[in-house]
Amino acid sequence: MEASQGRDNFIRSGKGASINIKITPYDEEDLDLELEFGLKTMQAGRIARLIEQAYEQDALLSVKQLVLLTNITPTSLRSRLAAFRQLGIYLPFLGLSKKDRDKQSMLRSTWVLSRYLGGDPMVQVRKEVAMSKGCFNDLLVAFSRIAFELTAHPQMSNREIEEWRNLLKGTSNTKLKELLPTRDTLKRFENEDEIEFELRTEYGMSPVKIRAVMQILREIQEDLSEDRPENTVVYWAVASDEPAGKPIDMCRLVPVKLSLIEEGDIPDPKKDRDFNCVSNMKFNKAMRYATQAKYAGGYLTYSDLGYLLGIHPDAISILLKRQSNIIIPLRGSECDIGQGVTHRKKVIQLFLEMYTETQIVSRTGHSYESIENYIKEFGTVLLLKERGLAASHIRKVTGRSMRLVNIYLDLIKEYSGQEYAFRLNYLRRLVQANDTWLKKNG
Repeated sequence: MEASQGRDNFIRSGKGASINIKITPYDEEDLDLELEFGLKTMQAGRIARLIEQAYEQDALLSVKQLVLLTNITPTSLRSRLAAFRQLGIYLPFLGLSKKDRDKQSMLRSTWVLSRYLGGDPMVQVRKEVAMSKGCFNDLLVAFSRIAFELTAHPQMSNREIEEWRNLLKGTSNTKLKELLPTRDTLKRFENEDEIEFELRTEYGMSPVKIRAVMQILREIQEDLSEDRPENTVVYWAVASDEPAGKPIDMCRLVPVKLSLIEEGDIPDPKKDRDFNCVSNMKFNKAMRYATQAKYAGGYLTYSDLGYLLGIHPDAISILLKRQSNIIIPLRGSECDIGQGVTHRKKVIQLFLEMYTETQIVSRTGHSYESIENYIKEFGTVLLLKERGLAASHIRKVTGRSMRLVNIYLDLIKEYSGQEYAFRLNYLRRLVQANDTWLKKNG
């Protein structure tokens, strides 16, 4: 994404040079932090990572950009940043005041290392600075390489290297040997590809299998990186053809490209110049992510949206309930899970009451494709019932849940009056014209 060029250029004139940078808007460490310390710590860690990644690329992000990326209000964002400053940690962003810049501080990595070398309890230290156990271990390896005069990470800033070397000067060699990995261990990780090392040691793969896996990974990486627009991320979602009731960890995942930020996410400056209301932005993003995932062959869940937006899944649920006239295509609403059955029932009721597909789209938020599929599905149940199949047989033929089949059968009974005969006849003709699907499925 675009950022302000120059890690020491804090002026918010809007006329400064810009630069395209690469950032990680969500990461495995976010999940680790939320599981270990809770959502608030995860949000703080995500904010810190985004700022640090921009800083490493000689750039600064603005408060508004951070709001767009983290989906929390500017007030809450500034509160999180102030908490870091009170610890003496330097997290620069566009517009940071000279007073705050001049305060004695150090980078987050240096602060953590100084506490580690000082013998502080690391769980508490990591919680204060929102750093996962895995990131701390990576930090320790990078610091050890500097300590043993091996290679430095290419993205390390001069300030970080200088701070680390000053820290080393004040620490005895005996203490360093006690606390840091050995030189031999560091060389092993430096000379071997870490993925191949893990495949061999953790999964016991043979060299032939490792080469095959690495080739697959390269092909996936090339495919996902090709022609990806700015502000776009790749996320692995449950495939849309995975049935309801199947455990998530057993489901096939597919990569979907999501537009993390779009121009429409930015509030109208006349109504909300300072980005103080982010609920509409969060809803628009949830709708966009779910829709893009669906068209890419996957379905997102409340948990997926919570992870991507950096907020609690319950907050997502509340947000969507406020827009009850719009139905977002999540796995639950598309695969007979939870509210999905209710959504299908609402669509069919509107159809039987002579609403057009365009009107149903505007009332429910579902796509034309989804609505057409629901109608055909209901028509199939209608035809199968009239052919004498029992509910259990209908469930087997359609592959839908017993709950949904029974709801469809109740709707057929409820709308069996003469005033609905036209719609039901239309459904019969529609399904009979597409009878090959029924024959294919027995």
